[in-house]
Formats: sequence, C-alpha cells, structure tokens
Amino acid sequence: MPGQRFPSLPEVGQLLIPPVTLAGILAFTRLPESRAERMKLWLDAGVVAVGSAMVLWFLVLSPALAGAAAATWQELTPSIARPLLDAALLFGVGVVLLQGAEAAVARLPLMTVVAAILLILIGDTRRAYVVNHGGSLWPSPDQTTFWAAGLFMLMLAPYLQVWRSRLPAPPDAARPSGPPRWPYLTAIPGYVLLMITVGREHPYPASGLIAGAFLVSTLVFGRQMVAARESRRMAVTDQLTGLANRVQMYEVLPRTLARAHRNQTLVAVLVIDMNGFKQINDEFGHRAGDELLVGFARLLRSCVLGSDLVVRLGGDEFAVVLSNLTEIDHAQAVVQRIRAAMAEPIRVGATVVQPSASIGVAFAHPGEGHPGDVSIDDLLHRADVAMYDVKKKAKATD
Repeated sequence: MPGQRFPSLPEVGQLLIPPVTLAGILAFTRLPESRAERMKLWLDAGVVAVGSAMVLWFLVLSPALAGAAAATWQELTPSIARPLLDAALLFGVGVVLLQGAEAAVARLPLMTVVAAILLILIGDTRRAYVVNHGGSLWPSPDQTTFWAAGLFMLMLAPYLQVWRSRLPAPPDAARPSGPPRWPYLTAIPGYVLLMITVGREHPYPASGLIAGAFLVSTLVFGRQMVAARESRRMAVTDQLTGLANRVQMYEVLPRTLARAHRNQTLVAVLVIDMNGFKQINDEFGHRAGDELLVGFARLLRSCVLGSDLVVRLGGDEFAVVLSNLTEIDHAQAVVQRIRAAMAEPIRVGATVVQPSASIGVAFAHPGEGHPGDVSIDDLLHRADVAMYDVKKKAKATD
C-alpha cells in the first residue's frame, strides 16, 4: 500500500500473521508430559529458531539496522519486527517437526501447513533482502512463486485432512531411540555466513578458527547424540535379554490401543510365566538361569511378527503385545506356536533344559481402545489372572 505509513492496517495485519500462525500450529501439537522432556523439546526448537535467526539477521535485519540512522521509526519498526516474529514462528515450526501432531489424521495436513509457512517465509525473506539492498519494491517472479506456492499449500491442507480422515489409521511409527539429529543441522548456515563475512576478509587466521569451531561443535553434538541414544536404549530395554522392558511397553501400548480403536481391530496381551525357573537357578546357578532367560526370549521373538512387542516384565515373567488382530483365533495361534517351540530344549551351559511356561491372554476389543475405556494395568491384570488360572489347572492335572 504505497503512501501508507506504519502503523497502517496492512502493516499491522502483516505483523500479526506470525504470532497467530504460531498459536495455530502449536494447538495441533502434543507436548511431552514430563518437565524434562518439555525442556529438551524447547531447547531443540530453540536451536532451530536461533540457527534460522542467524540467516534472517544476515539477509534482513542487519541491512535494515545499517540504514537505521537515515530511517524513521515508522520504517524501522516493521523492518526489525518482521524477522524477529519470523524467528519466533520458526521456533513453532521446530516444535511441530520435533513433536508431531496430537491426532494421526492431522499429521499430513500439519506438515503441509509447515511447508506452506516455510515457502511464505522464504518469499518474505527474499523480498526483504532485495528491498534492503536497493532493489525494486515490486515482487520479482521468484518471490511471487514462493508466496503462491505457500498459499496453495495452505488451501490444500484442509482437503488433505478430510481425505486422510476417511482412510484407515496408519500404524504408529516407532519412536526413535535417541533425540532427533536434524535440529543441529540448522547451526551450519551460521558457520557458513560467518566464513563468508569474516573468513573472506581475513582468510588465514579467521577461516581456520571458524572451521575448527565448526568441527568442535560437530564432535560435541555427535558425542551428545551417542550418549543420549545409549541412555534411551538402556531406559527402554531389558539389559539381559535385549527385549523391551515395562517402560517401553507402557509407551507403546496406549498408541496400539488407540490405533485398534480407530481401525476396529483387536489387541491381545499375553502374560507368560516360566515354570520351574527357580529350580534351574538353585541347581545350576544364576548364570545358567540367565542363559535360560536369554534363550527363552529368543524363542518368544521367533514366534511373533516384527510388528508385535515382546517384553520382559521382570524375573521369569514376560509379555507379548499382539496388534492389528481381526479374530481372537489369531492370538490363540501365537500361543500354540509358543507351546510348540517350547518342545525344543534350550542349551544352558553344558546341559539342555526343557522350557515350560504358563500363558494367559487378555483382549482389548474394538471400542475399548478409546481413552478411559480400558487401562494398561487392567489389561495386564486380566492377562495375569488368566495366566494363573492356566497354572492352577496345570498343577491340578499333575
């Protein structure tokens, strides 16, 4: 709007776009329950925002401040406010990309909205860079292309949500065993710009120092990633058998139940208690007992699909979570496979042991996966009761 000075309605309206968009995309996002996880999320998103802000500083904010002496406050305020608000919006984009959407059907449209925001921000940054360096106020074809593509993606998002809601719910992707790596990549443009601005003028002292600082940062980030991945693995994995532990089961089972509720399928939980394990420990020692547990864990893994979860609950007690079942008989078939596999002895040191176990099964039927309809503890309790009934019947027939 030529001739209208800040705070005109178009200028104020444009400045309101980033905070309103930020509030909108954060409303779609699930936040971690624990304070520590939320803090890690904010820090990772902060890395994304700061790395992006460095680019905005170089392309937009720094040229605007360089001409601040000759500019009025009406010209300077929007020039400074826009890149700062864009950096805040990129913080929200980082949160969305790191954490995902609360509902599965919202993931694809939300990612479409994120792509639209990035395209529009690229167009805004390109135009600000051209204007701040004495170019034309009239948008160039590439700037217009970014804006038009971003608006098209915004219009496409609700159609994708409607289309996605009519399809069966997708399987929940397994959570990564460590924190995401890509936020740290946003630090690279800052080093590149530093090399361009400082290293070009002082190539011998500055370029080596900048390259060294980049390599040190990369090594530090790599060390943190390895440590975090190992900590995550130890937190959700049984160290003896390599199976999932109770913590991982409590993370996976709610998503499995919710997916079964959407797809109208069954979830079965098997609780498996080994028979005679104490006698093995007493007769052959704890090392032999550990070998038996490892062998039995291997036996269970061989009887289920890769999408099913095998868990060591503790001691000689195991669990198996079977998902995407359409009939109860499918779970019974898994029970029969486990019993048939136990016909083969397990080598323990210099001897072999015939494994034996009691298996209880509990089902979450379609409709029970809705939050509040069935709890994990209730499902485990039902399977536990069924397992003890099987054990009692076995003792009565001996």
